[in-house]
Amino acid sequence: LQWKVRRTLAFSIHDLALILGDQLTAADLVPIFNGFLKDLDEVRIGVLKHLYDFLKLLHAENRREYLYQLQEFMVTDNSRNWRFRYQLAEQLILIMELYSHDDVYNYLRQIALTLCSDKVSEVRWISYQLVGMPFLGLNFSNELIVRFCHCPKWVGRQAFAFICQAIVEEDCMPMDQFAQHLLPSLLSLSLDPVANVRVLVAKALRQSVMEKGKDWALLSTQEYGSCMRCFMLLRKSRME
Repeated sequence: LQWKVRRTLAFSIHDLALILGDQLTAADLVPIFNGFLKDLDEVRIGVLKHLYDFLKLLHAENRREYLYQLQEFMVTDNSRNWRFRYQLAEQLILIMELYSHDDVYNYLRQIALTLCSDKVSEVRWISYQLVGMPFLGLNFSNELIVRFCHCPKWVGRQAFAFICQAIVEEDCMPMDQFAQHLLPSLLSLSLDPVANVRVLVAKALRQSVMEKGKDWALLSTQEYGSCMRCFMLLRKSRME
């Protein structure tokens, strides 16, 4: 009945599952785990912090049931508890490997995009890595462009530059497809009126896009030239 006792078990239930095995975990621990998901935030954080460790021990069909409940972690007793959302983003980076491409797109994609627009910068920064990890096709590329590249707020446009950098560095998308679907929008931000956006575009071009394109010869001469011109323009404007 005391939440401190439940909190202790919530932080260690994944270790108990490892000891007991999948059958006893499904029969005896899953009901307790499900109860913790609806408990106080002080208890839920224990479950959330080791969510990946617990889910990976379940059978695929049992694990899939939790796709519908991950959205509930976006709601907390105290809306200012941003570390809860930060922890969710950290766990989602790991959890993505446990689910199929379709499940990631249908259930985890929207959570990731929402976290990228969080009011707290620490949550946004780790969430950019989360969005940059999976390659979810042309529709997802268009969604990134509409939601971030064309965002009226400069933090959204800055996010697009960081997401593009993460996609290239993590090899989440074939470079030729990146050049076709995302690179033109990234280059357009080199003329953004906000300096913070232009700086991150320059960083993405220099540290990721141009290096990958040069080393792998996956960018056409025209595309590489466009990147170089944008980078030099950004560098010149920064010096001025």
